[in-house]
Amino acid sequence: MNYFMKYVAFLVLIVVFSRFRTAVENRAATTISAVTRTYQNEAKTKAFEVLKNKCNSCHATKKRTDIFTLNNIDSLAPNIYEQVFLKRKMPKGKKTKLTPNESMALKNWLTTVLEDSKTKKSR
Repeated sequence: MNYFMKYVAFLVLIVVFSRFRTAVENRAATTISAVTRTYQNEAKTKAFEVLKNKCNSCHATKKRTDIFTLNNIDSLAPNIYEQVFLKRKMPKGKKTKLTPNESMALKNWLTTVLEDSKTKKSR
């Protein structure tokens, strides 16, 4: 085999390897994306349970427009973060307090939602 044929064979190997590598990277990215979505959905479901159990009973009687649903909580995330963790105004009353697990469930969900919105804004 002459020098030119070796060079062509080498170039073919590079092209084949790069296509294989791209396919592997795409599959890995798809898998990571699916795992991320699953985690986000689980975090959202847990957070919704907290909001439904600790917040909706009062909101349903006093602030009927702010009842939390799975469809609207993502859009309300910045307000929830502000009221619960920054201002510490919610939940109101001495009887309704968040347990450490409930607080963590909200924080986990808020982290995913707020980071996702920052990523979308920076694009």
